[in-house]
Amino acid sequence: MNLLKIIFIIIIVIVILLFAFCFVYNKIKMQILKINASESEIDESLRFKYDLITKIIAEIKKVEKDEKKFKEIDKFKDEEVSSFEFERKLIDIEKEIYTIKNENNQIQKNSTINDLWYEITSINTKIKAEKKYYNESTTVYNKLVTTYPSKLVALLMKLEEKKYFDGKDMYDENIKDFKI
Repeated sequence: MNLLKIIFIIIIVIVILLFAFCFVYNKIKMQILKINASESEIDESLRFKYDLITKIIAEIKKVEKDEKKFKEIDKFKDEEVSSFEFERKLIDIEKEIYTIKNENNQIQKNSTINDLWYEITSINTKIKAEKKYYNESTTVYNKLVTTYPSKLVALLMKLEEKKYFDGKDMYDENIKDFKI
């Protein structure tokens, strides 16, 4: 009878541990899904922003008739870059557009360019919110994979910490990845 009680207790402990493992596993998986979904939203918004930027560049070229400007955008579309780098390059091009827009009265008065610029500022707000959600989800995920007992599940699943959207790595020696 004692042996039967011990076996029963062992079975109960194993079942409880299995439920705990499943709970933590599902919690980690939910964070991965949130991160993937928000990354997809960011990618979609960045592609839309790229399209807006190409349209505004086409309008600027109509006004200025200078084909030499914005040559990097043509090369840029063929490059394979991460979302982090893609966003950084779009921001650089956006700054260049802003400068040109402010220096040229014809461009400032062009309603098509102003409408496109308004759309770019709107998509920037959306991207900012999407990045915030991505980074918040990444923070929760990173806490799960680095703290016990969920770290044990993460180790079994061979999961590692994820980078925040800005691509910064807090643990490396590269100071230049903190680009503004």
